[in-house]
Amino acid sequence: MHLSLTLLPSLALLSSGSPTSYGTNKWQTKPINNANGPVTAGFRGLSVVSDRIVWVSGTKNSVYRTTDGGATWDDRAIVHNESFTNETGTYPVVLDFRDIQAFNSRVAIAMAAGEGSLNQTSVWHTEDGGKHWRKSRTPKNPVFYDSLAWENQRHGLMLQDAANASTESLGLLETHDGGKSWKNVHTTGLEAKGQAAFAASGTCIAFAAGRWYIVAGGSPDPSRVFRSWNGHDWKSSNTSLIGDPDVELGYSGYGYNSVAFNGLKNGLVVGGSFGVDAPASKDNAAYSHDGGRTWKSSKSALLYRSGVSWLPGRGGLAVAVGQTGTNLTRDGGITWRALTDEKQNAFYAVQCVKGGTCWASGRAGAVGKIIIS
Repeated sequence: MHLSLTLLPSLALLSSGSPTSYGTNKWQTKPINNANGPVTAGFRGLSVVSDRIVWVSGTKNSVYRTTDGGATWDDRAIVHNESFTNETGTYPVVLDFRDIQAFNSRVAIAMAAGEGSLNQTSVWHTEDGGKHWRKSRTPKNPVFYDSLAWENQRHGLMLQDAANASTESLGLLETHDGGKSWKNVHTTGLEAKGQAAFAASGTCIAFAAGRWYIVAGGSPDPSRVFRSWNGHDWKSSNTSLIGDPDVELGYSGYGYNSVAFNGLKNGLVVGGSFGVDAPASKDNAAYSHDGGRTWKSSKSALLYRSGVSWLPGRGGLAVAVGQTGTNLTRDGGITWRALTDEKQNAFYAVQCVKGGTCWASGRAGAVGKIIIS
C-alpha cells in the first residue's frame, strides 16, 4: 500500500541511553555510519539470521549487514542504473528496499517497493555478501510489491497489490531458485474486495509450520487474514478491524500490517492506522488459536503497530513494534503491556531468534537489539 510512504513522521535517531520505567528491558541502539557519516535511511527491511548475522534494508538504495552482532555494519548499498522517463525527461530512480531475506552472511534477496511504471519496483539477489547485486525481477505493469516470505532457501512467495484495488485480487509471484527468477502465481481465494497489503515491515505475508498467511486491509470491509497450504489456493477470515467508510477503497490507512504464527494454531496480527492522530484500539492487535480460522481482538488497546514477532521456544511470548513504542505479550496476544518508554519508538520491523534476542529496524537509521528475560 502506497500511503505508508508519506504519513509517518520523521524523528531523531534513538539514544542507546534512553531510560525506561517498564523494567530492565530496553532497546540497545548504536548509530550506523558509512563513508558520509551517520546513516539516515529508513529501514523497513529486516532479516535476522542469527545473534551475529543481521541484514537491514530501506530507503536511498540502502542495505547494511553485520556479522558481529551489531558491533560493526557493512555498507552493501545496491548500486544500479535504474531510471524512468516521462514527458519532461529521464531521471534516476532511488530505490526503497521494503523487505530483505538473508539465509546466511552471503546470500540475500532484497525487494524494492514503489510504482512499477516508474521502475521503483524490483527484486535483487546477492551471493557474495552484498558486494554485487543482480536484478531478478521488474514488473511490466505499475504494481506495488509489499513483502517476501520463504518456505526454505529456494522456495519463496512475493506479495503485490492488485493493479486495480477495487476489482482485482492481490497478486503473488513465486520463486523456486532462491529468488533468481520469479513467475506469477495463479491463485484462488485472494479476492480482497478493494483492499491492499501494507509494505510497512516486510511481514504482511508469512510462512510457518507448512502454511502461508497474508493480511490485507484498507477498505470499509473488515481487514482479512488469508491462509493456504500450497500458496495457490487460499481461504480468508474476517477480523474486527475495519477501515474508514469515507475513504476511497484500497487507500484507507486502517488494516493489519503484520502476521506471525507460532506453529499451526497460534497466530498474531497487528496494525491499525498509520495516520498520526489515530487512536489506540483493542482491534489493533488480534490473536487466533485455531490456525487463523477465527480471530479475537486483544483485551489491551494498542496504538498503531507495524511489526510483530514470536520469540521461538518461549510459549506465548511475542513483541510488537511501531512508530509509538514497543509492546510485549506473554499470553499469545490476549493482553499486551508496554515494554519501553515513549522515546524508544523509531521501529517499523521486529524479528526475534532463539535465546530471547530480538532485533528491530526503523526510521533515521535506527537498529535496535533487546534481550527479553
